[in-house]
Amino acid sequence: MQAPFVGRHAESARLHAALASAANGSGRLVLISGPAGIGKSELTSQLVESASTVRTGQGYAVDDPGMPPLWPWHKVARDLPEIREALTAGTRFELFDAVAAELESLCATTGVLIVLEDLHWADSTSLALLRHIARELRRLPILVIATYRSPAGPALAEHLPDLLRSPHAQSISLSGLTAVEVRELLANSSTVPVDTAAELQVRTGGNPLYLRLLIESGADPAANPELRSLVTAQIDRLDADTRDALRAASVLGERFDPTMLPHMLNAEVSLDRATFEGIVRRIDVRSMAFSHALIRDAVYAELAPSISTVLHRRAAEALAEAAAVDTTLAGIVAGHWQRAAGPDAARHAARWALVAAQVAMTAAAYDEAAAVLESALETSPAEVDPAMVAQLTVELARAEFAAGRIADSLEHCIRAADIADRAALPELAAAAALVVHGVDSPHIVGTVDRLRSRALGMLPADAHALRARLLAHRARSAADAGNCISAREISAKALELAEKSQDSDAILDGIHARHFTLSAPQFVDERRILADRAVTVGARAEQPLAQLWGHIWNVDAGFQLGDIALVDNSLAEIEHVAQSRKLAVAWWHLHRLRAARAALVGELAIADEHAAKAQAVAEKIGDQSMISLLQAYISQKRALDGSIAPAELESYLAPLRKAPPIPIARIAVPMFYALAGDLDEARAGFEEFRHLPAVLEIGPRWAGVLHQIGVVAELVGDAEAAESVYQLFREIESPYLGDGTGAVFPGGSTAGVLGKLAFTAGHLDAAVEHFRLAVDVDGRIGSRPFVALSRVGLARALLARAAPGDIREARPLADQAAREFRRLGLSGRLREADSLAAELGRAARTPNPLTTREREVAELVADGMANRQIAAELVLSERTVETHVRSILAKLGLTNRTLIAAWALEQRQT
Repeated sequence: MQAPFVGRHAESARLHAALASAANGSGRLVLISGPAGIGKSELTSQLVESASTVRTGQGYAVDDPGMPPLWPWHKVARDLPEIREALTAGTRFELFDAVAAELESLCATTGVLIVLEDLHWADSTSLALLRHIARELRRLPILVIATYRSPAGPALAEHLPDLLRSPHAQSISLSGLTAVEVRELLANSSTVPVDTAAELQVRTGGNPLYLRLLIESGADPAANPELRSLVTAQIDRLDADTRDALRAASVLGERFDPTMLPHMLNAEVSLDRATFEGIVRRIDVRSMAFSHALIRDAVYAELAPSISTVLHRRAAEALAEAAAVDTTLAGIVAGHWQRAAGPDAARHAARWALVAAQVAMTAAAYDEAAAVLESALETSPAEVDPAMVAQLTVELARAEFAAGRIADSLEHCIRAADIADRAALPELAAAAALVVHGVDSPHIVGTVDRLRSRALGMLPADAHALRARLLAHRARSAADAGNCISAREISAKALELAEKSQDSDAILDGIHARHFTLSAPQFVDERRILADRAVTVGARAEQPLAQLWGHIWNVDAGFQLGDIALVDNSLAEIEHVAQSRKLAVAWWHLHRLRAARAALVGELAIADEHAAKAQAVAEKIGDQSMISLLQAYISQKRALDGSIAPAELESYLAPLRKAPPIPIARIAVPMFYALAGDLDEARAGFEEFRHLPAVLEIGPRWAGVLHQIGVVAELVGDAEAAESVYQLFREIESPYLGDGTGAVFPGGSTAGVLGKLAFTAGHLDAAVEHFRLAVDVDGRIGSRPFVALSRVGLARALLARAAPGDIREARPLADQAAREFRRLGLSGRLREADSLAAELGRAARTPNPLTTREREVAELVADGMANRQIAAELVLSERTVETHVRSILAKLGLTNRTLIAAWALEQRQT
């Protein structure tokens, strides 16, 4: 019998106020907490009944290890079918964004109330979606009510702080009824005197469920009966058929489908009496629920194991037909089989666990997939069915790897490979070897490579597809480890085998590995062929990500070749993929590449807008590698400007501490110190990179690392390091910088880079020719920032060379560059150009043709210092001093150091 709703006036008023606020356009999240039986569900039910003017969606989590990911939201979708399709969208971010978009559309015509109950049992993905919706409430006129038992479960405990910090969130913590409210409750009872209200309130803590059971049972409150005994006493008063039905229902959970009960009991079932007594309640045509989870738990706890295992088997059999159509039920079916009787139960449990895990993986609920598989493995001994156990273990490794649990994943890969080896299952051995990839740890790389070698040894020679995929992964690992020549050989073999297999997945793996191992400026022509092939195969195999990569590779190639039409056409294709497939990763690539495209032509404000959009997508996706790549954009933009304020230095260094410990990321540290003017710290940090040009193999990131070494060498005046990079870059034939690893920020023409390196290394004639070519080459594609940089470089080289006519040619170049830097807002470069123009003016007015640095060197020669002493005094390399001495001799028309000393002494006297 339903007890009256009493008390909760303040809490009810807050809920109604939140609903009114949402209806007026300001969404709210209300988190209601309290112990079991305190009345959370009853409070929300009262609001739902009164909210007749809004669309309401109600969902709940259940205490069942087989609960599918997003189960509460799938239940909401029964009431709000508009979001049903969105719950199956691609990646986690895309799914979340799609649900938010559908809710926004729904809000355009009506107010929306969403109730999510029992979130202490919720899966992490459901809670992450709630967090996403909570962040969007500023623009969604929705009231979301979430209830949970305190203390919160582990998943909720992780998400709860963020939920409570949401700007539109508020919390309600329910406590027991007061003595006055208990008295009001007792006024409707004929079994318990009203004057016992105060005593009952103390004994029960005012817990409404406990109070109701005490009132209905007629038990003596002074005896302090346990809740379980109260439930048992209440059920014992029912007829045998109803008791059997309730026991069967308890196997199904707190909420259940009553139409399943006849299948489980082989008899017609009626729960009318149990409903009348308030033990269960009807939710809709196909759903009923125990009046509280504690009542269900008490009924289930009374079941003998011999009865519960039979009922679980019958539940699994009854649910199987529905789960074959609605695979979100697979986890629940697997859970019933795991607790069922019969020799085949473990096999059925494993089969359904695989289905449930796939459902979870599709929803990007990786931890939930792992939990399902771990539970299945506990009931699947390897000696019974080694193939099934190996498959479960491989899938567990995949889920763990996707969740970022690399060590756990690798351990299960090894375990699966061992089982596959003993049972002669080469395909499963290969599957285990393909799980972990893209990890830089030497220990992990070595272990995974041994797994791949082992699998290759087990596979037959004609298993072309699997052999190709294993080799493709080995090629990428070899390239990551710096063994780039070997990597190219392996990738060629992988692609050859993939083509033989005619398997689209293997071909795409082979193309991807081949492109990666060819990611260097020298291989741009083959990379263009691979890019077009990826687009073609991806379209035929209906794999939009493969098409996306093909278009991205073409953008990179277009930047390197100066083919701006190819860049723009490929960007349009990426936008089409992003819009048609709603792929978040496509939007991220589109924005970051548009940032590079805008920066190339000097539209720096537009570039920053796209970079900010890419950053926002990366943060929503939560991918640290994407966030780190955008940090590279910031680094390169600062290098373009040529300086940073010392007070801002720490803000640039801090993100680098989270970046991967690889040269392409770490070299930004000495660069930032140099840009901030701390040359001593820059030189100290640069020392570890100076040897790399001699040892790096041509391959992925080779060009990027060398380019950054050259940039820092120029900033700190390291002629030797600049010379080593210069000699290597002279062999590059492509007109512009690029290597296929992903354009982050344009680098301008190859000639411009060579000009800077040649100047720093002391090759003044070569520097002049390189810079002249760079002005022309960068101008052809409208790259105004790099034209200006090359003009400054050319003017500086002409000033240093000081051949007849050089100073006259240099002055207008510096002025033109200054005007361009002013237009672009590059203040650091503007100061540099203005300073250079001033120096050129002084040089034009004086017969002394030497630069400031050359005059310093000449003075120290006059003081009798050797080159090594001068280098130490001026903090230069000895080679740089030698270059300056040669330049002084050439400019002054002198033949030896003695004459330099004499000239310097004469200058002192004048």
